[in-house]
Amino acid sequence: MQTSPRTWLASPLLVLIAMSMPSGARAAFPPPQTPGGAEVPVVKGGSGSCTADFVVKDASGKGIYDAKIEIQIKYGTFGLHRLDATVGTNSDGKARIEGLPEQIRKTAEFKVSHGGQSKTLLFDPQSDCHPHPEVILGDK
Repeated sequence: MQTSPRTWLASPLLVLIAMSMPSGARAAFPPPQTPGGAEVPVVKGGSGSCTADFVVKDASGKGIYDAKIEIQIKYGTFGLHRLDATVGTNSDGKARIEGLPEQIRKTAEFKVSHGGQSKTLLFDPQSDCHPHPEVILGDK
């Protein structure tokens, strides 16, 4: 097998480029999650500065893993822009949606669901641009 001169030049160049990158840029994988300190899943909508931080629990107060939080928002002139976002909760029942628009055409609803249970919560950024809802799914 023969190696071309380009390979000889490219290999050291790639190593030098990789070594000159900041250590955070080299990490391709997220840090491992630890029990009790699980990383909060985040979805970035890219449509504004509003955020929503959720905690989803069962009737006994325990966080629900992989509860789905969905929202569909129409915003902008004549409601021509649309944002669809879905995020699942971590083992503590926490999730975050960032980049929600500050002004929307009508109020929107977050739909929180897990298994056969669901709840809807209104989102009106004019009254609360950074809600922190705690949702209980199931009977008490």
